[in-house]
Order: sequence, then C-alpha cells, then structure tokens
Amino acid sequence: MRRVDEPYRHEVVGRKGSVFYRAHSYHTKVPPEGIIPLIQHYTDPGDMVLDPFCGSGMTGVATILSGRVGILSDLSPAAVEIACGHTMPISPDDYRRAAQSLMARLSKLETKLYGTSCGRCGSSARIEYTVWSDTLVCPSCGADILYWDAARQSDGTLAKTLRCPVCGTSFRKTDAELRQPHPVLVSVSCGCCRVREERPLTQAELTEALLTRRDHITDWYPTTPFEGWREMWRGQHRSLGVTTAADFFTDRNLQALAAAWAVAGQSDEAAAMRFTVSAIINRASRRYQWNPKRPTNVLSGTLYIASLTYEFNVFALLRRKVRAVQQLTEALQSGTGACDVRKASATELSYLADSSVDYVFTDPPFGANIYYSDASYLWEAWLDDFTATRQEAVVSTSLRPEHGGKSLADYEALMAKSFQEITRVLKPGAWASVMFHNSDDAVWSSLVRAVESADLHLESAIAFDKSQPTFKGIKQITGQERVSSFDVVLQLRTGGRPAKASRPVPGCDLDEQVVQAIDELLATAPTRRRTTPYIHSFVMRFLLEKGWPLAGHSYKAVEDMLHAHFDFVDGVWTQHQAPTELA
Repeated sequence: MRRVDEPYRHEVVGRKGSVFYRAHSYHTKVPPEGIIPLIQHYTDPGDMVLDPFCGSGMTGVATILSGRVGILSDLSPAAVEIACGHTMPISPDDYRRAAQSLMARLSKLETKLYGTSCGRCGSSARIEYTVWSDTLVCPSCGADILYWDAARQSDGTLAKTLRCPVCGTSFRKTDAELRQPHPVLVSVSCGCCRVREERPLTQAELTEALLTRRDHITDWYPTTPFEGWREMWRGQHRSLGVTTAADFFTDRNLQALAAAWAVAGQSDEAAAMRFTVSAIINRASRRYQWNPKRPTNVLSGTLYIASLTYEFNVFALLRRKVRAVQQLTEALQSGTGACDVRKASATELSYLADSSVDYVFTDPPFGANIYYSDASYLWEAWLDDFTATRQEAVVSTSLRPEHGGKSLADYEALMAKSFQEITRVLKPGAWASVMFHNSDDAVWSSLVRAVESADLHLESAIAFDKSQPTFKGIKQITGQERVSSFDVVLQLRTGGRPAKASRPVPGCDLDEQVVQAIDELLATAPTRRRTTPYIHSFVMRFLLEKGWPLAGHSYKAVEDMLHAHFDFVDGVWTQHQAPTELA
C-alpha cells in the first residue's frame, strides 16, 4: 500500500446510462465510473478494496475495471446475488451459449402462454403485454365497473375523480370497493407483417389471460407469506388478495417465471442464468404501472400495485435482459481485477484479518430512506433466502423489534459497530470513503458520532452527483418529499489525530456563516449547482469540514434559509438582486 497524505478533493459526477445499470436493477446504485477515480487515488493495482454494504456490487465492478481486488459483502441475500452477477467471471462466449440454451428450452412454453393471431394478416403472432385494470364497485349503483372505463379521459390521461359508466355518478377511487383485476388491452407483434398492434382482447386471448393455472404449475415458485407487519404492506394488498410472494404475479407470468427459474438452475452456468432471470422478476410482476404514453418502469422503494398494470411477456423481457447481460460480460473483459462476494453483516467482518485492507469505499443505508429488506422482497422470495431484519441498519420505528424495528439510537449503534470493523480491517494510515445523504440533521449527527466512535477522522467531504435522482430524489423533484438527492462522500482516515474544529468568525453566528458560504457559492456556481438538493449537500459538506454542529440544518431548514436570504428564479437560487432605481 502506498502512502496517501491528501484526500481526493474533486467533485465526482457519475452517469446511469452504462451497461452496469442496464443489466440488473437495484434500489440504489453508485455509478462505477465515479468510484474508479477514488480507487485510483487511494490504491495501487492489485490492492484490496472493501465494500461491506455492497448492494448491487458497483464497487466490485470498479475494482475489476481498475485492476484491484474487490472484497464485497452485504447482509441482504438479494444484494449478494446481484453483486455476484455484476462481477461474475464468465466469458461472453460461455454466457452466450448458456443463454441460447435457456431460451431454446423455453420457446414452446412461450408459444403456449403468449401465442396468438395477428389481427391484420391472421398469421401466428406473440403477445408482448396485456394491460389489466382494477374492478371497482360503484358506491352509488353497486355495479362492477372497470377503472379503465371510469378513469380514462379523452386525452388518454387518468382523472382523479372517476365517473361510473353505468349510472353516471362521480366518485373517488378510495370510496369504491376493490375487486379482482380484469384484462382490457393487449399488444401483439406479428413476425409476418411486421406490425405491432394494440387493441382490445379477443375472446380467446381473454380466456387464456383469465385461466386459473396456479394448481397446475409443476415448477417451484415462492409462496412466502407477505405479512401485514412489513413497512411496505398496505391495505390495498389485502383487498387484492396479495398474501404471498406468488400473488404479486398473474398466474400466466408465475408459470413462465417458475419455468425460467427452473431451467436456469439446471444450466452449466446456473449463477449467470439465474442472475438474468432475477433481473426481470419485478418487471414481470403486477407492480409495473400502466402509463398512457409509454411503459416506464417499476416504482422502486415501494411494493405498490397500481389500478392499471402491465403483464409483460416474461420471455420477451428475458430476451432483452439477455442482451443487456451479454454486454455486461463483454464490458467486464476490459478489466484486470478480481472480486469476491459473500453474505455477511458489516458489523462482523470475521472473514477479514486485522489491518488487511488497503481502502474502503461504501454506501451504507441512509437511516430510514429505503427499507431494503422489503424492497428486495420479491427477489429474496425467489432466492428463498431473506434478510435478517434484526441486523438491518435502518430506522424503522413503526415495526416491533422482532420484525426489525429500530430507533435512531439503534441505527447509530449498528453503524458505529460497522465503522469499528472498518477501522479494524484497514491498514494503518489507510482511507475510507463513505457515501451518505439524508434530509434529517439528526440522522447526519448520528452518522458523525458513529464515525468518531470508530477512531476514523474526517479529512474532507466531496459531492457525488449521480446525474439522475434516486427514488427519493424523484419524490423531492415532484414536491412529494423534502430530501437531498446529491450524495456526500466523507473522506475518512485511520490513525493520526482528529482535525480541530475551526472557530466561527467573531461576532458572526453559525447560520450567518452558512449564509455567507452559500452566497459565495451562488456567485460562481453553474445552474445545476443552484438547486435546493445541491445546496443542502453543500451545507452538509461545509459544516462537516469545519467540524461544526449539523443540528438545525435539515433539508427543510436549509430550504427556509434560502427563502429568507436568496431569490428563487426559474427553479434555481440566485443572489439577491438590487432593485433597479428609476431616473
């Protein structure tokens, strides 16, 4: 390990359009292209890089591409499986052969489940997706009506106030009893006339879609209970009869997924094939919300089932995913590094010896931002292996302790123990980069205390711009929630003495100095650095590097400070403009 005396001080900008994002989704991802410069700054080729909260494994990808040795671990079985897939040592040719064999063995079942006829030329065709609609009971006349009929407006958008097509009464969806969904639209592709048509279902297609198959599926599928104690459980699940993992899928897609999972497990490249199948599990579920313009994606951070959903052809999804994973295997060929992934809690890195790691890059859970065990529920149901929620580092005050409920103090204790393990395994004088963001100053203060308890010393804090917002960031942009969508990377060092906190300017209180720092930022900052999320992250970095208290500087408090001292113009903050004097 070479000696590094100065922290990395450049702002990091990542991108989410790379093949490493397309291969398999996850709740949060750090662009590996953004991690590489940090790894190169702190280590030499061949050095060992640890990520004890590895998530999707992007640190492992970065170590492979930069010629280092990655050691990854996570408490979540889903994270371990996904990280293994993103860093798998398989040649593109071996993957291609295995994937071709997988699709060939499933081809007859695709024709059986999704085969139909083209409405134009009459030739054999394939269903690409079916749209399903909730069935509602009109609170006025008691008729069973389709949400599809009651909500759609002339421009194709959905109205919040519904209108019963039977009696004409207007009502809110929450006032109506919910019944089982019904298919209303199908998209069909024809290989003969090369036409893609979207139309109502024929009687034959309707019969096939509604066919009860559960008792006739011969391949294994998960029946793990989806219980009401979970953070993401809602009364809507009870109304829709969603009581197990299997109930998140239509019977047709459940049969297709069960077959794909079984065939993948029989492959010579079983790990790679099951990684590929697991990558489509959420899209193949009832969680994919219909959009009047075009399919978008499953809403992450929730297990919500919308009133209008897509039932995608599982094998069409699989073909597209095979292409993405094939590109992943090709991209990894340019790297000379290696990676090992295992399931372990960050609080107990017993598989690593003292002073054995050259550098740590990690992205731990951000308090209560995401309930990872619930968000990974469907993946883990198919793996038949679930996160030990009592050990999960999240704040979840609504749950009982036996189900993983934790206070902020519990979260801090787990994080402190994790940082102590990081200190134990790091070589003397080595560095750790910890990515973090939260809108709550109390959570930030908790993290700082956990870091300090581990004898890790903050040398600098830089911004990490992922270029696209996370689920929480999207909610902030749309005004649903006040959260920070720019991450802060804490640059921590083992050994030495902690830096002394600088003193505030005499006669100037803390908030005045924060306002002055923001004013100096706005004097030169480009547009993207004038938003509330970025300025909140800037304030956190400013206070951290000064060693000043974070209390009182939540996202909302910073937003209030901006309103009091600056102008908000065209969605960004500017310095106060002096009023123009009339001659």
